[in-house]
Amino acid sequence: MRIATTALMLIILITLIIASSVHTEPIHTEPITVVIVSPVEGTVRSGETFTAKIVVIPHEPIKGIKLELHFDPSLFYPKVIREGEIFQESKASFASIREYDKVTITGFFNDDQRVTSRGVFAYVTLIANSTNFGTSVLRLSDVEVTGDGEELPFITVDGRIRVIPTSFDTTCDSCSYPSIPGVHEGTITPSVTITNISKLFTYSCPGTCGHSEEITLWNDTWNITARRDKSESDWYIIEFPYSFSLIASHTYHYSIRTGSYPLIIHRHTFTNSYGTINCTSFRDVNGNVYDDWIPAIKLEG
Repeated sequence: MRIATTALMLIILITLIIASSVHTEPIHTEPITVVIVSPVEGTVRSGETFTAKIVVIPHEPIKGIKLELHFDPSLFYPKVIREGEIFQESKASFASIREYDKVTITGFFNDDQRVTSRGVFAYVTLIANSTNFGTSVLRLSDVEVTGDGEELPFITVDGRIRVIPTSFDTTCDSCSYPSIPGVHEGTITPSVTITNISKLFTYSCPGTCGHSEEITLWNDTWNITARRDKSESDWYIIEFPYSFSLIASHTYHYSIRTGSYPLIIHRHTFTNSYGTINCTSFRDVNGNVYDDWIPAIKLEG
């Protein structure tokens, strides 16, 4: 018992010695000016317009700010840059330059006024690419924050904006003849979630009225069927009875009855950035069956 107690005391002593020899850097908690892209996280549909705010939270009085905001040019291009509220006085200057992958913004007071409270430095309106999607960092760089004749310390917070598609689109450069009406069956697996789908668009062979007459989509728990309204002049579109979503990485079955000459992807499986579609069977109006006829379609909102 005495040996066990001695051993325990020795372990405690060694632990205290080690702990006292470890040097821990203090956490930096001093106030500092912050420049933030707002929202920090967001989502926008392809083709839509999106406005980011550059917000400044000053710790010391600010006379001027200069910065660059970078973005992925394959996902966004700049439309408008508007002045925020913090440099709107009559004796303030504000300027901006738009480039294909960034904007440069400058604002400063020409007199003894200073920015002392939180506010928006600039509004940057971007348009999301209508055919590409993914995530872009809205990155602040080359930031300068000045006070009374000196540069002030600051930290920045970047934004991340995800561009999501508004459709599942199978059109491709290899779509071609031969084409003939029939019933296509197979599966669709989108790579990203697509919301608010309300219609089917069918691509047609040049100079024809290729179209779809009927479509059914289903999985183990859900199904929807829509037919072409023959009173409508737009042959290429079928309206669904209600809007729905296709969930990323989930597989859905399809059956599409086509008329005239729709564009055809002559493959068993076709994959693009929207996801994967395959053909389990195509039975043409003459009764011939194939497994490499995929209709060129777009499910969209």
